[in-house]
Amino acid sequence: MRESRLARPGYGLGRDRRAVVIGSGLAGLLAARVLLDHFDQVTILDRDRFPDAPEHRKGVPQSYHAHGLLLHGRDIIEQLFPDIDTELRAHGASPARDSVPLQVVCPFGPLPITPMPDEFIMYSRVLLEFLLRQRLTRDYPHLQVLPEVDALGLLTGAGGQVSGVRVRHRNGSGPDTLESDLVVDASGRGSKAPEWLATLGYGPVPEQSITSGIGYASRFYAKPEGFPRYWTGVVINGRSPHNRRAGLILDVERGQWHVTLGGFANAAPPLDETGFLQWARDLPDPTIYEAIRIARPLTPIRGFRTPTNRLRHFDRLPGWPTGFVVTGDAVCAFNPIYGQGMTVAATDALVLRTCLRHYAAGTEPGFERAFQRRLATNVAIPWFVASMEDLRWPGVEHHGTTPQLGTTMARRWIDLMLRAAVRNRHLADKYVDVIMMNAHPRVLFSPGVIARVLTVAVSGKIGIPSQEFALPDPALAALRDAPTPSSQPVSLVQRTP
Repeated sequence: MRESRLARPGYGLGRDRRAVVIGSGLAGLLAARVLLDHFDQVTILDRDRFPDAPEHRKGVPQSYHAHGLLLHGRDIIEQLFPDIDTELRAHGASPARDSVPLQVVCPFGPLPITPMPDEFIMYSRVLLEFLLRQRLTRDYPHLQVLPEVDALGLLTGAGGQVSGVRVRHRNGSGPDTLESDLVVDASGRGSKAPEWLATLGYGPVPEQSITSGIGYASRFYAKPEGFPRYWTGVVINGRSPHNRRAGLILDVERGQWHVTLGGFANAAPPLDETGFLQWARDLPDPTIYEAIRIARPLTPIRGFRTPTNRLRHFDRLPGWPTGFVVTGDAVCAFNPIYGQGMTVAATDALVLRTCLRHYAAGTEPGFERAFQRRLATNVAIPWFVASMEDLRWPGVEHHGTTPQLGTTMARRWIDLMLRAAVRNRHLADKYVDVIMMNAHPRVLFSPGVIARVLTVAVSGKIGIPSQEFALPDPALAALRDAPTPSSQPVSLVQRTP
């Protein structure tokens, strides 16, 4: 059994230092990219067989559903993979300029968001993961990727330190162990890390969970020719407590729309043609319905459920083994409807890089414990934001935490701020900065924001969407010419002039 060297001060790139990453989703790929700067060999293992093209794979059923990579996440990925945008464009990623990346329809109406003057591109999770995996295998000869391999448990050496992984090759060949100096568990919601740690005497792992009963259904469409491009994505939030429906439409590569409809508190959209379209029509805003009824479906409707969201507090364990860390959804799995998951995976990778650099400099002993504690801080705010929204729905169950008075007060203030934001572009932009993870939520409680909210409130127009953002004539014409005209007024949402 190889002796682990991670516990030695001054860790850095040396001779025959090995890391194993369990899982090849976005969290695993980004973690591997960081590890490649510090290890002589990095191995990614996954139970799936990897496709030779940007296609869905069996082990990631959620890839059939729309994933929003927030602006902060895009910046991090570009930092870790310079010029990845060029490769995305070459594979048909959809460019846009002077457009709203994500038009938000909050519970009180559409927000008047300022368009981005710079060009940006839109693409699917499937394409992004394919290109990142391709880039890693092409540019880093000390990376090994092992498909169709199950991680069964941790190997331990002297002193209980983790020295590798027990594995099973589904094709029946290959060794049954992989030795390493560091094992990174990025295996997602189904991670066995709590059981493995309990077996080693470190459990149980404290955790919080929220059973929001989220169900969703998705489909790809061909975007209609000449469709006005005032937004590249629209998210329509539910309106508690009466309308539990939500929806998302995103431009992705090769002129496609990726559409996901969802429901809270065990309200799941139907998977048949009529029911799916009716669900879209019954959203608090008819934009998605009006868009997809004039679009050509490209795929079947697929459903998925993630009823429980979980935060595992590995950072609170009294002890921790050397040579093992946990990241990504294996630590914190959010309600996917808020679109935080991929961006949080990117920020998790930056935490890993920071901890490895500090450890290499000999300035931070106890790398593994330091990483889990910093990671807990990293996910605390997005977990709070998602939880605050989930808990507004009647019937949502929660365990391991009690909603505090501060949470209720914060939710009430956000509601008031959003009621003002539908009349105020500055407030709308501040809110979007927060949900894009480009700003800390504290900015929504700043004196400037408070003053603007009070100004709108005094005007008597709070909660009334601005009328200056009218639907453009080309969109109206496209809808009028559709084979199945709508019998009600349309929104599509409001164009920013």
